[in-house]
Amino acid sequence: MMKIKNKQFFNRKILMTLVVGTNVIWGGTAAYAEQPQKFTLDEYVVTATRTELSKKEVPQSVEVITKEDIQNIGATNVIDALRTATNVEIPEAAGVGHTLGIRGSGKNDVLVLLNGRRIPGEGYGQVSTNTYVLSRLNVNNIDRIEVLRGPSGALYGSEASAGVINIITKKPEKKSMTAGVATNSREMSNYYHFDSGKDGKLSAAFDANFTKVRYFKWDDANMSKYFGPTQNYSLDVDYEMDQNNSLNLYLNYENTNQQFKKFTSASGPFSYLGIYNVDRKSASLTYNGQNNNSNYMLSATYGELKKDVTSAMSANSVGSSKFNFWNIEARDTIRLDSNNRLTFGGEFRTDGRKDSSIDESSDQYSLFIHDELKLGEKLLLIPAVRYDHHDSFGSETSPNIGATYSFTEGSRLKANYGEGYRAPSISELYGTYSNPNLRPEKSKGYELSYEQEFGDDTAVKLTYFKNKKTDAIAMDYSLAPNYQYMNIEKSSSEGVEFEIKHDLGNGFTVIGNYDYLDAMNDKTNTRLNYSARNTYTAKLMWTEPVKQEWNITAWNKWYSDYRADSEDHSINTFNFVVNKRWGDKYRAYAGIDNLFDKKITSMRYSGRLWRVGAEMTF
Repeated sequence: MMKIKNKQFFNRKILMTLVVGTNVIWGGTAAYAEQPQKFTLDEYVVTATRTELSKKEVPQSVEVITKEDIQNIGATNVIDALRTATNVEIPEAAGVGHTLGIRGSGKNDVLVLLNGRRIPGEGYGQVSTNTYVLSRLNVNNIDRIEVLRGPSGALYGSEASAGVINIITKKPEKKSMTAGVATNSREMSNYYHFDSGKDGKLSAAFDANFTKVRYFKWDDANMSKYFGPTQNYSLDVDYEMDQNNSLNLYLNYENTNQQFKKFTSASGPFSYLGIYNVDRKSASLTYNGQNNNSNYMLSATYGELKKDVTSAMSANSVGSSKFNFWNIEARDTIRLDSNNRLTFGGEFRTDGRKDSSIDESSDQYSLFIHDELKLGEKLLLIPAVRYDHHDSFGSETSPNIGATYSFTEGSRLKANYGEGYRAPSISELYGTYSNPNLRPEKSKGYELSYEQEFGDDTAVKLTYFKNKKTDAIAMDYSLAPNYQYMNIEKSSSEGVEFEIKHDLGNGFTVIGNYDYLDAMNDKTNTRLNYSARNTYTAKLMWTEPVKQEWNITAWNKWYSDYRADSEDHSINTFNFVVNKRWGDKYRAYAGIDNLFDKKITSMRYSGRLWRVGAEMTF
């Protein structure tokens, strides 16, 4: 059992960086506003502190992807919606789902939430717990996605040492029905969204999504991607008990029946068919209440995943597996005075896996507290600490402290430091490629940024960050074909993010990002996989100034020195989407990704990708 250790809140070697810049959330280009929107400088976010806080005040880097942004890039799923997010990497995981990385982090360092609640990951075989099949979510029902970059372990616990992605769905407003169809080079889908509107105390939204993944084989690979049908249904119900108390019930069901082909060689005929059959069920019940000085919440989430899988590496059947997940959380936010807001709570989580050879589970409970303290008109200080106890690996504390100092209304300096702790998952300890001798991983990270707005038209931001990890859990590919999870004794990532956004007028907006990243295995002095040393993104959006019925979004993304399969790659892609709206009832779009047909298999670029879609609301 590990003992609770006292930890320092600050690293004395924090480096100052001279910066000019800001990361200001803008509301995107509104589809139906009377006038084109400027940057929205006072937008509120909820992911950074679990309370509503002005984006300008949040000490960490937060990016908001609005529903308008999602539409403008022709996104058909959440993975599409994240394509232009700053310093976010989304590699595929064994052909099923995706892992998520932020600032060169490992695949278990980014926590994905749905309306603030954990989403159970895949937990299968060579992919770990934090592999997500985010394509199952209906983007038509997403209000916004908040991407929180930087250490968040004190507030969210395991899997949040690099950041958090919170997918926030729309709330029922008025009775309506939306039907849509989308297709591209890889898949075709149709989706339906029903909004009941508010009828007395009750409101509800129902979503259905049907997708068929097309057959696809990488040019130089010996197997195809999984292909076949997926169907997903969700129900979101709100019940307003009275003015101060409400209940929310969320139900989700997914069924996947896909297969893949294994080839005798890169060009030869296939030798067998593999299967991937999945039934996924999840349910959550949340109570929210408030009084004069307090906002409180109690939530319970259950997830169940049943799989029948044939290994992607051989013709051997993995067999049937069952995964279950429980998460219970209680939280209260108390306003002590006009300048002090305290949030505290607890969380209990259990994960289990059962199949022919494994019957294991783990329990973890946590306590957390953080304070939002305004010191005068210019300084906001947010200290936080979390205590975790794992039934197999003992106890650990994770502190965090952030601060925002506003020089003027349009300029501010931000700093954030945090520590994280993650115990090995059930799949890492007992699944395929498992290692029962794994140790928990620990992390420390900080960031320093300066933001500057120039009127309502221009915003820039420059951020320096550095993260260090001890005993990071990662797949050791040097043992092929007998891969195994191993602890990396020491690893680190260090980099700079520069962002600029400018309203050109006449409906034009330009966005530019440059990210420098050095992600290293400090023990072997080698670069970590699935990270680029240099990433450039340039995005131009135009919305018809008068009626705003037309929108064109084009972006160029360039990776330099992208590390994959122990080699460095560079690629430059150009992408665009054209949207046409007819009022608020009809929308159609068409676009092309990777227009110039670039191909690098290890980076999962397989050439040009087209996309078209249409939807109707009535």
